[in-house]
Amino acid sequence: MSPRDMQEIRDLFSSQTKAETDHDLAALNEMFASGYPGQPDPVSFVARAYRFWGKDAVIAHFQKTFAGTWSVEPDETAVRLIPLNDETVQIYAPTRVTIGAPGKAAATSVFLINEFAVRTPSGWKIAAVIPVPAQ
Repeated sequence: MSPRDMQEIRDLFSSQTKAETDHDLAALNEMFASGYPGQPDPVSFVARAYRFWGKDAVIAHFQKTFAGTWSVEPDETAVRLIPLNDETVQIYAPTRVTIGAPGKAAATSVFLINEFAVRTPSGWKIAAVIPVPAQ
């Protein structure tokens, strides 16, 4: 894995967290991997309370979530990039997530975010998101 690849992945994760905090669905949509023709959609979001399979389902989840309060603040000093092979990198990021349903008080919790970035013809993209509560 080249230093350039690692920087591109770090930049992708930073752009993703900014897009989430900014509630920018169009930008977020561009950061998730797309399936190849005839292949299954590679995107998933699996958390304790729910599971979303496919890019469209993940984006629909964020669209609903963005109706309320949603912001993410990774601990940049603790982010780790772990190459699994030349095509896949695990991103580990302890992250403060502030969540609140529309009209409800927001709460902040720490999650140990695990994501998987994959190399695609259009650059590095996110294929999986697995947030684990830190408590």
